[in-house]
Amino acid sequence: MVQINNSDKNHEIEMVLKLCSNDLREALKIYDQQLNVLQSRAQVLMSLAGIVLTITGFSGYRIAGSGRFAQICVIVGLAVVLFSAIWVWKKVLNIRWMTSDLHGENEEILSRIIDRRNAKTRAYTIGGFILCIGFVIYSIAFAKMLVFTTN
Repeated sequence: MVQINNSDKNHEIEMVLKLCSNDLREALKIYDQQLNVLQSRAQVLMSLAGIVLTITGFSGYRIAGSGRFAQICVIVGLAVVLFSAIWVWKKVLNIRWMTSDLHGENEEILSRIIDRRNAKTRAYTIGGFILCIGFVIYSIAFAKMLVFTTN
C-alpha cells in the first residue's frame, strides 16, 4: 500500500515542480495522468467483477446444484465480489475535478492532489484484494461443481 509521509510528499512536490520548471500546469498534467491510470485500472476491476456476474447468470444454478457447500461459496463469493465492486466504485471511480483544488500556493495544491491520489491508490489496492478473495471463494464453488459432475 502507498504510505507517504510529509517529508516524502514535500520531496515529491519539490521534484515534480523542478521537473516542470515550476509550471503548475505541467505538474497538474503529471498528476492527471496518474489519476487516469488509477481510473483505468479500477475499470478493469469492475470488468472482472462483471465476469463473475456473467458466470453466475450462465452457471450459477448448476454450481449451486452441486451441494450446500457450493451454494454457500457461490453466495459468499458473489457477495464479496459485489462488495469489491461497490468499494472500487465509491472510493476510486468517484469523480472530483482537480480544478476544485486550485486554491493556495502551488505546493498546497499539489499536496491535496497527492493526498487524493494516494487515497485512491490505497482504495484500489484494497478493492483488488477484496476482489481476489471473492474470486477464490467463487472458484472453490466452481471447483466443487466440476468435481461433483465428474463423479
